[in-house]
Amino acid sequence: MNYFNLRHLDAFVTAIDSGSMAKAAAKLHMGQPALSQAIANLERLSGVKLLTRTTRSLLPTPAGEAFYKGAQRVLEHNARLVRDTHMWSSAQRGSVCVLSIPSIAQLLLPSVVKSFASAHQDVQIEVHDHSVPQLLAMLESGQGDFALVARSRDHDRLKSIALLKDTLRWFGSASHPLASRAKVGLRSLRGEQFIVMRRGAIRDLIDPVLRAIGPHLPLIEVDQQSTLVGMVSAGLGVSLLPSLSCQASGNARTTHKALAFGDHHRMIDVTRNPEHDLMPSAIAFFQSLITHLQAIAQHLGDGVQLQPLSALETARFLNDAAAQTP
Repeated sequence: MNYFNLRHLDAFVTAIDSGSMAKAAAKLHMGQPALSQAIANLERLSGVKLLTRTTRSLLPTPAGEAFYKGAQRVLEHNARLVRDTHMWSSAQRGSVCVLSIPSIAQLLLPSVVKSFASAHQDVQIEVHDHSVPQLLAMLESGQGDFALVARSRDHDRLKSIALLKDTLRWFGSASHPLASRAKVGLRSLRGEQFIVMRRGAIRDLIDPVLRAIGPHLPLIEVDQQSTLVGMVSAGLGVSLLPSLSCQASGNARTTHKALAFGDHHRMIDVTRNPEHDLMPSAIAFFQSLITHLQAIAQHLGDGVQLQPLSALETARFLNDAAAQTP
């Protein structure tokens, strides 16, 4: 099947609009022979005479008049298509779907989303906050562009880079005797009543610490972190939580302190499915997130440290083809 060349269509429309081959050639920055050849190609493909040329005038034939209107529509559609795809390529249009553990979704994402949405008003933004297993399952099934999750062995099939180091802290009532200390030691935790999550990544993180502490009262286990916070604020016991979770509790009757023993922490990774291509809008959001975190690195809260990210590492994570060049 033969197709009309867009440049030839533009040449034909310009010739009609100009009423002169010489004027059209000048406007298109091409020689008159090349312009005549372009129109001749259109006539050959269409199988009908499109222009009537005399020494004084340039007029479309009846078939040329109909062809002119059709050519205008094709050129307008092409221009619109170019504009639309440019909007996508420049991240001014599209979508981004961010998956996140609740503490980051609550503490860090709001300001990023607000800033990004202001600069990319035609980009649809979705945020899903769930537990790590749910987020990873969503990512593997093709949902979401990237996830902000605590590192786990289930990351093996995905592509990840370290984002934050989130240190484990003592979490208790503001009126608890340990609340006045700068750091909480191992011995001071023996005999305490601990309130902990029944299962999940945080429970996996604190179990080795509980064993190191030694004797303590039987654990109070709960399913929701909000329940844990409520019980701690009521003075029913203490807990161990990552710094971001402590900050996200938002309860004025609780406080958190550094542990004086060991280096107990979780790593927060940015994770993506390597089989899912990132659109420019998602890449732009990721870059906005990193820029924001770098700007507030000194104000992330006690126990939270931004991990260094090189440009090469970031490009590889985003699948930048240039980064694959040896």
